[in-house]
Amino acid sequence: MTVKDNEGSTSETFGEATPISGESWPASGRVQAEMYGDRLKYIRNLRLADTYTIQTDNKGQLHYVLESGADIQERDGICLYVDGAMDPDYRVISIRPDRFLRMEVEHT
Repeated sequence: MTVKDNEGSTSETFGEATPISGESWPASGRVQAEMYGDRLKYIRNLRLADTYTIQTDNKGQLHYVLESGADIQERDGICLYVDGAMDPDYRVISIRPDRFLRMEVEHT
């Protein structure tokens, strides 16, 4: 979430972490190399195991709600290599709703 302080400055805060399960692998291949260029080494692909539904909020943004209760949307933080009590170490940059929910995440 983006919040403003009393002086009008904005900062990001993160809600409580929700555990999810799936698999992760480094970004690779010609298409991802063309899309991300030098950033490719900071990108990982995720495929989540849970089933999901797609919901739209009152601002028209898509939310992917997993069976486990996790609500994921682009620009959310993901804790891959850090504890859920810490700030996320990756950010969702792309979501593809295939049979399994597939995402591209970038190291922050």
